[in-house]
Amino acid sequence: MKTKTLLTFVVLFTTMMSWAITPKQVTWDVLTEPVPGSSLAMSASGALIWGDYNNDGHLDAFMIAGQGSPLVRLYKNNGNETFTRITTSITPLSYAGAVFLDYNNDGNLDLLVAGKDDAANANKTILYKNSGAPNYDFVVDNENTANLVDVYQGGDYSSRILEAFDYNNDGWTDVLINGNHGTNWVSGSERVVALYKNNKGTFELQTSPVTNTENNHFHSVNGGSIHVGDANNDGFDDIIVSGYPATTNLYINQQDGTFLHYNPTTFTGHYRGETLFVDINGDGWNDIVEIGPGFANLFINNQNNTVTKIESSTSNLTGGQVRIAAGDVNNDGYTDLMAVGLNSNSNLFYNNGDNSFTVKALPEAARARSGRIEMVDFNNDYSLDFSNFGYKAGDGTGNTVTWPNVFVKNSRGDGIPVNTPPSVPTNLAFTGGDGQYTVTWTKSTDDITPQDAIRYNLYIKYEDNSVFCLVPADTTTGKLKVSGLKSFLQTNSAKLNLPKGIYTIGIAAVDQAYASSAFATMVINDPATGLQSETLDNVRVHASNNAILITNNSENTLSCDILSLDGRLINSDIINANSNSSISIYNKGVYLVKLNGGRNARIDKVIVN
Repeated sequence: MKTKTLLTFVVLFTTMMSWAITPKQVTWDVLTEPVPGSSLAMSASGALIWGDYNNDGHLDAFMIAGQGSPLVRLYKNNGNETFTRITTSITPLSYAGAVFLDYNNDGNLDLLVAGKDDAANANKTILYKNSGAPNYDFVVDNENTANLVDVYQGGDYSSRILEAFDYNNDGWTDVLINGNHGTNWVSGSERVVALYKNNKGTFELQTSPVTNTENNHFHSVNGGSIHVGDANNDGFDDIIVSGYPATTNLYINQQDGTFLHYNPTTFTGHYRGETLFVDINGDGWNDIVEIGPGFANLFINNQNNTVTKIESSTSNLTGGQVRIAAGDVNNDGYTDLMAVGLNSNSNLFYNNGDNSFTVKALPEAARARSGRIEMVDFNNDYSLDFSNFGYKAGDGTGNTVTWPNVFVKNSRGDGIPVNTPPSVPTNLAFTGGDGQYTVTWTKSTDDITPQDAIRYNLYIKYEDNSVFCLVPADTTTGKLKVSGLKSFLQTNSAKLNLPKGIYTIGIAAVDQAYASSAFATMVINDPATGLQSETLDNVRVHASNNAILITNNSENTLSCDILSLDGRLINSDIINANSNSSISIYNKGVYLVKLNGGRNARIDKVIVN
């Protein structure tokens, strides 16, 4: 029998803990001309998200927004802190949300958007399929679009109304949609929270996703936000929803395709704010940040199905009609927050490491509301930059700049170290059978991020070479193809609900600044036969005298790829069984050695001095 898990709440009235740090402060530089010869589009009430839509290793910017005169912009990242506007046929929508996803497992980022089509006077939710190389065009998937509920958000509300995640761990990306349909929907309300299961590329509405509500639907709210994350570290994503009429609802994944609603009275509830899962104290468990007009709550996960409420007088968080971004901006291993919005200053909350924050204003040129703020590494230096756009009443000096849209570079600052990705996971293994497998690995390490705060990404490569990524990423380098708050694995294990077959499984480590290691890989080969994965224990890899030495004492012939830390292929070779090989390396540095022997694979990190 399944044990249904709830979270209970305890209120904390004590002072801050004793392990506080003094956070280093970042130097921010606004890009003065990110689009040479032009400027970024000016608008509000929508989304600006980041994703590598053309698979060139650089995160591109997509914007969809408006308040009656909507616009769409796609900016291709040129790799040198400049961008080129790309013409698209994507429908402009007002009061819009957007999310990148790979719903058909072809390795290309597709796009889901929702908002108000002012030209047609209709709400729309549209799924665009990425055509792939060479043009990477976004083409409407008419069949799936017809099945998705049409919504928009409206007003001065959050654009966090679309989520892409695999709620049932079957290796296909599902979607969650929130907003106002305009007329009563199947739940009996015009306010929509809808879950769609991905059936190998085709989306199907889940008509009874919640086991303990009156109509087995999510409660009908909108005007707040939706977010997904694993609240209890059971390996399945949970859902948190805020919205009108000023409520916050937590839904715990029951691992059988359904959710259990839990609504503790300690949640304040809100609309025109955001509620998020985020690991604030770096212990590997998702905490909850709930911010709305007039209040700011922090709920620390106690790791035993209870949470502790930290009052704003202790945390130093401030309320407002906010948009929130989260990530480690100063490379100290702890997640910081940015919050911008109406009735709220545009602030950066540096994490002190003790459930409190040091508050600093964002650069004046980056202050805006009614848009969206996102942390992103747009220049591939492993430090988080950010973007923000929206409406602004003035710059504080008498000048009026009403529609700022800025890309802001993280230039680090005094005492802030260069960030590097965590180590590659090791010792991958699996157990199970009959379509249910558990993959485990040894935890990675990092020079900055606490070991427990390291998250993990996962990919599944099928026999037809299609690939599912938990969070879209380059399967060779591990580099993420998307930015922003995404749901990673919080522990060093993963539960998979897959049909019997042959799968290559990849696991990569991700720090709090979203820097990712390369993937370590293994093969699940028809577990019904009782075969178990093996690591290449009889192979030794080390560096000496400008060379990487590989001693292969196994009976397998191995393929070997030498990669730089940023994923560039340096050299390739074949390592014969029971042999010693030397691969010359002419430049000093840190390298990844990727060995593959069919069913067996591993990645080593070596330093060539």
